[in-house]
Amino acid sequence: MEISEYLAEKRKLVERALDESLPAADASPQIIHRAMRYSVFAGGKRIRPILAIAAYEACNGRNLESFLPVACSLELIHTFSIIHDDLPCMDDDDYRRGVPTCHLVFGEAIGLLAGDALFNLGFGLVAGSTFSPETKVELIREITGGVGTSGVIGGQVVDVISEGETPTEDKLQYIHSKKTGKLISVSLKLGGICADVNGETISLLEEAGEKLGLAFQVIDDLLDVEGTLEVTGKKGGKDSLHRKLTYPSLYGVKESRHIAQNLCDGAKEIFKRFGRDGDVLIGLTDFLVKRIY
Repeated sequence: MEISEYLAEKRKLVERALDESLPAADASPQIIHRAMRYSVFAGGKRIRPILAIAAYEACNGRNLESFLPVACSLELIHTFSIIHDDLPCMDDDDYRRGVPTCHLVFGEAIGLLAGDALFNLGFGLVAGSTFSPETKVELIREITGGVGTSGVIGGQVVDVISEGETPTEDKLQYIHSKKTGKLISVSLKLGGICADVNGETISLLEEAGEKLGLAFQVIDDLLDVEGTLEVTGKKGGKDSLHRKLTYPSLYGVKESRHIAQNLCDGAKEIFKRFGRDGDVLIGLTDFLVKRIY
């Protein structure tokens, strides 16, 4: 199967599962449920749940329907993070995924609460899944580590307090590996955990995910420099405007692209150890490093 076909097929599965997982738009209180659905269905690529599914399948997971709620939890928690990231007190973005950001449409308070509600629902999906209690505890432990102060939130904190500072390699890698890379690495690990593989395989998925996650954010940095609202769904030049620490600001565009490619090549070498079962993960890695949106 071509990677574009795989992405389209799995995205369709994820979209269906997300629709079934979210409260109906007309359920009371309607405004919060409309805001949640607005952001979730604003055109996301579904990279994290699809990576989780690909890892699950690469590890010979046999019951994709049972795994879908876990995969969807990653998308809900990711959407929580970008709703909050877009708020005026954070990055103050007007567009996300090609449409006005949640807080512009529904107001800052409802935007904030929509993010909170998606975060809560994400963990609810894991808790309500059909995996064993022991597996659920392990999944929740991984996700909380991925989004907490050692992950997304920690990276966001350092990103915010470092605006305007002279970029350094260590600080830049910390921000990117935590704010973006950690949840991507966790996505791969969840697939392995639910497929009940051994600790060595989980460690391989984590290592590959760290490389892939960092590369993903480097490409995002480049798209902020080179992309357009029409293609990327976000206004370009925001990083420079806010004097963010980014790879292009430290290394330049050409070297940043070289760094991203090297990171992806490292991830692919790890995925090759899965044999034919790792082919989809290799294809997804190539897609992510070459993406233009």
